[in-house]
Order: sequence, then C-alpha cells, then structure tokens
Amino acid sequence: MNKNTLEVDSNIKAIITQCISDAVGDKIKEDIRLHGLKTQNSTPTRIWDLLNTDLCRHFNSPDCMAYTSKRGPWEMILVYEKQSGFMYTFMREKRFSEIRAKVGKRRRMHYVDMLVRHLNPDLKAPIGQTSMFPIHFDDEAQLAESVQALLANLLEDGAVVRRHVLVLFESSRFMLTSVRAVMVDTNLDIVAEQNWSSSISVEESVIAEQVEEPKNPANTPTRGLKLTAKAAARKESNPLRPVDEKSEAK
Repeated sequence: MNKNTLEVDSNIKAIITQCISDAVGDKIKEDIRLHGLKTQNSTPTRIWDLLNTDLCRHFNSPDCMAYTSKRGPWEMILVYEKQSGFMYTFMREKRFSEIRAKVGKRRRMHYVDMLVRHLNPDLKAPIGQTSMFPIHFDDEAQLAESVQALLANLLEDGAVVRRHVLVLFESSRFMLTSVRAVMVDTNLDIVAEQNWSSSISVEESVIAEQVEEPKNPANTPTRGLKLTAKAAARKESNPLRPVDEKSEAK
C-alpha cells in the first residue's frame, strides 16, 4: 500500500457512517423523548457517548476492534483495523477547523497532534499551511510517553498501528449531513481523504417525535396561569372567531 493512500474497507466505512448517523439522529432523539427533556444543554456532548457505545458494539472482533482511551477528563474511542493498521478517531468538522487554525499558536499538543507526530510523521500535504518555522509544542518532549498512555489498551493487545485516520463529520439538527475520512500531516494539512457522504442513509426516521401532553402548562397559551377576572370578562365579551376557511383560502 502506498504510504499516502487512504483505502478503507467498504464495510467499515458503512458501519462507521451509520453509527455517526444514528448517534446524531434517532438515538439522541430517543434519549430526549425517554427522559422527557425540556432543555437540551447536554445534547452536543451526549451524542459522543451514544456514538462511542455504538462503535464498541459494532467493532468487537480481532480484525477490527474499538478501544477506550482517555485524554484528561475526556474519554474517546479508537477503532483499530488490523489488516490496514489504520487507527480511526472521530471529530466534528468545526472542531477540526478550530484546532488546525491554531496549530501554530497552541503551546500544548492536542491528541491529534500527538497521533500524527507518532504515526504520520513522514506524510506531507501537497498544498499546506505556510510556516516560516517548524511547529513546536512545549510538551513535545513527552510525545512518546503521551502516545504510550493514549494507546495503552491497543498496545496491550499487541496492535501494530501504522497510520492515524481522522473521521470528520457535520450534522444539522438530528441529521448527519456529511462525513469523510482524512489522513493529515504534522501541520494538520490533509494528505489524503475519502468522502463517505454517499453512505449516509436517507431512510425516514423510525423514532416518533415526542407527543406533548395536552394538559401540560407548556402547551397552553396561558402557560398554566389563571386569567384575572377582568381578562376573563374581556374574553367572554370578545370571543375568538372561528377561522373562515373560504376567506383563509384567498
């Protein structure tokens, strides 16, 4: 295999795409429905727990295995495919753009910086970011130790990791809109990529939207508040007129 080539098994591509689609779509909607959530502050991060759980469920064989790894308080999943030696991590497109834009300004390495320095050090994008000086991080001397900790579970299983592949995705509300796999160099410039968006399922969601209770105060115009005597009298003397369907059609 050419060192700059990114060739991914079609089955792995399809499973990863479906896992992401389910996490940002039906599964997070089901989670919101089951718990009757009225606010969704945790949704952006909860999606990752759903995705990680699904990845572990689907990739659980000697040929392709999902491993849990930890970077500070953040737990993530690394998917390792034995035949290619590829190890996959997952990130939103927006987040990748942020860390790439600040690659020359950050003092400490992001985990992507660690992985590409360890696994993709010889790769070089044909068109990359222009920099007068090599990018250096304050904690780069601890690279080997940091990568050892990050890949501890894989190394215990004797995994021979050859390349790091980053799976990037975008989603709108409850829908996966794009997904691609990329190999990047130490400047986080893209060396090779595969667009997986054609693998996104367009089937209609099987999760019904949450049915609100008609007696719930949130579903009444007054939000559960009683009308004052004056307001009640005004409503009685000026009732709402029924919609005239003929006039509405004009």
